[in-house]
Amino acid sequence: MPESTTAKPLEANGVYLCPVCRHGQIAPMVLMDTYACNFCRHILSLDFVHQTARIEDSAMVFRWQWTGTNWRSLNTPPLRLTYTAIILAILLVTLPPALIWLGYQLFPPLSSDPRAYWFPLFWVALTFFAHTLIVLRVFAGLLPTPFWWPSVPFNFSHWYLLRR
Repeated sequence: MPESTTAKPLEANGVYLCPVCRHGQIAPMVLMDTYACNFCRHILSLDFVHQTARIEDSAMVFRWQWTGTNWRSLNTPPLRLTYTAIILAILLVTLPPALIWLGYQLFPPLSSDPRAYWFPLFWVALTFFAHTLIVLRVFAGLLPTPFWWPSVPFNFSHWYLLRR
C-alpha cells in the first residue's frame, strides 16, 4: 500500500504499513478484533480512540502511535543529549583514528612499497567514518536498523518507495 502525504486517522477496515517490520501490511483478521501482518505474521490490536497499535503475540509490550501517515514508537522516551554524551561522542569519533594516526607517525612503514604509505591513512579514514556512523546511529537515530528493534525512527522501505 503506497502511503499518501495526507494524514488519515486509523479506520477499522483500513490496511496499514506494519509498525513491527515496516515491510508488510496489517489487515483485519476474520472474525476477530485484531489485525495481522502479511509479512512478519505478528498480531496487533488497534485502539482507534488513541490511534495506537499494540503487539499481542509477544511477552514484551510494544506500542506505536499512528501519526496519520506512519507509525511512531511509544516504547522509548525521546533521547536528550547532555554535555557528557556530546563529549563521549566526540571522543568516540576522534580518539580511535587519532591513535591509529599516532602509531603511523611514530612507527612509519619500513618497506618502499607504495601501499605501505596510503593504507594506514586509509585505515584512519575508515575508522573515523565507522565511528561517525556509530555515533549517528546511537545519538541521532539516523541510520536504519533491523526490524526487531521497535524504535526505528527512519523508515527505510518508505524511502525506497519514494526513490522509485
